[in-house]
Amino acid sequence: MGGTAKALAVLLTSSLFSFGEELKACYRAYFAFVPVAETCIGYRREANLLKVESFARTVGTGKLVKRVYNKGGAVIELPELKPKRFFYHQEEGEFKRYQEYTFVNDRIRVVEVHFVSLSQEVERREEKEYEYRGFVDPYTASLMLYKESAKAEQGTIKMFYDDKEYQLPYRVKGKEKVETPAGNFLTRKVDVQPNIETKGLLRPRGTWRLWLDEETNIPVKMELKFVIGSATARLESMQGDKNLMENLLRAKR
Repeated sequence: MGGTAKALAVLLTSSLFSFGEELKACYRAYFAFVPVAETCIGYRREANLLKVESFARTVGTGKLVKRVYNKGGAVIELPELKPKRFFYHQEEGEFKRYQEYTFVNDRIRVVEVHFVSLSQEVERREEKEYEYRGFVDPYTASLMLYKESAKAEQGTIKMFYDDKEYQLPYRVKGKEKVETPAGNFLTRKVDVQPNIETKGLLRPRGTWRLWLDEETNIPVKMELKFVIGSATARLESMQGDKNLMENLLRAKR
């Protein structure tokens, strides 16, 4: 095999491996059948680490009512789902801030930056430290919910956010077939109580319901409630290795 052919083979193999280690799911949220927001979340495995990134933004009517643009991510150690790093940038209405958590040596080091309105001017910067007692960041908490709900019909997820520890109870409410623009799925319905006291417009309220695909272990439909209203989100597209999450979260059922 010539040098060019070898290089091409290596490139193709590398690309296929990379593609097989990534998954991206995109959703559109509706209020009374009107699209108001869109969000995408991506998962990428690198050796024993899972890197997660996401964004959420209002569109159309939703953007006219309240502008929201949030983006964030996490680095999670596998296979234990142990948090390593979490970061989150929020722009909701006139509220803007950045948070970063570092989990190291049984401590959580928190950096929080608040901005003047939506400008780049820093209003204040705070650095804090907490004991890590098994309460994980929001991204890791979501993965734990997907994993634990496949094993037990009810339980509690431990999450750390905005300087507080939260116990988030969940309960599986049965199975249901769900139709989405990305296809039809057999799901388990999971109710979760996101009793979180946080800042910004998207403060959760009441009970959230998630429909988790039994095959891929990712949400394909969500009914979400916030202080500013409620919305239903459906999976629009899914690209990459559809078995990635199932392989990472595989549990004895």
